[in-house]
Amino acid sequence: MRGTLVALLLYLVSFPLLADDTFVVETKITVGDLVLGSPTISVNAGTNAKVAAQGQYELSLIAIPQDDDQVFVSTNLIIDGKTVEPSFLLILGQESSVSIGETTLTIVVQRHAEENTMQGV
Repeated sequence: MRGTLVALLLYLVSFPLLADDTFVVETKITVGDLVLGSPTISVNAGTNAKVAAQGQYELSLIAIPQDDDQVFVSTNLIIDGKTVEPSFLLILGQESSVSIGETTLTIVVQRHAEENTMQGV
């Protein structure tokens, strides 16, 4: 009984820490002046998330927290059968982009809890 209570308390104490490991990643994919998509992806730290627009693009990414305000994002973007794999070291809430040829990938990352509180304002 005491062991169960201790386990429950440890779980409840660690729950907010687990919530911090979820990120909301806002992206924009453009080719030249054409916006192919602006998917927003919720991803748990260290796990692969994937989104696709049939016939246009496929984007997968992994977000890994670094310091309190930084996250490393590794991406894999496939457009017209061509693959680009840009990586970013981002400050949370700040936009960053990379262009490879005519393709531009723009990313903003926020912690999931911050995103939820901002929507309520």
